[in-house]
Amino acid sequence: MEQLENYRKLHVLLNLIRGLYKALDNDWRKAAAEVGLTPCQQHLLWILSFKNGSTLTELSEIGVWHVSTVMSMVERMERNGLVSKEVDSNDARTKRIFITEKGRRVRQETLKGEGHFRLLALLNNMKEKEVEEGTKILQYLVSELLGERFLEFVHTSAEQILNNKENLALE
Repeated sequence: MEQLENYRKLHVLLNLIRGLYKALDNDWRKAAAEVGLTPCQQHLLWILSFKNGSTLTELSEIGVWHVSTVMSMVERMERNGLVSKEVDSNDARTKRIFITEKGRRVRQETLKGEGHFRLLALLNNMKEKEVEEGTKILQYLVSELLGERFLEFVHTSAEQILNNKENLALE
């Protein structure tokens, strides 16, 4: 009986999380398309706005992509003038990726897509305590499944948003 309950829990959670992800991805796709990007490209620009000069491996860890995916994405974005690659001065085998001025402007434009994210309106209608409790659960799961390094990026970049309003051009 315990095994059936475990299957039931897994079934419910997998389907709820997948459904939520698909809804969020659809919203993200609409927002990114407004500035001529894919959600992954938009995400990469945001990562670089917090960790400019990251390596391909670092970007793959933070973006939760395979390194080959990051390599091809960077190549396309470099051709479009959004990012640049430079050889690391300490290790010629390592390439560092930087957001260009054009990339910064496009990333700035992505802020206008906030209205596409239905999740934000839903969270704003919830009690703060409910949001905090849900966030704690997500943090635990992400920490266990993706590691502390990923979670550390989420926390430090969130703090940067609050402490660096000029980065977002907020008044």
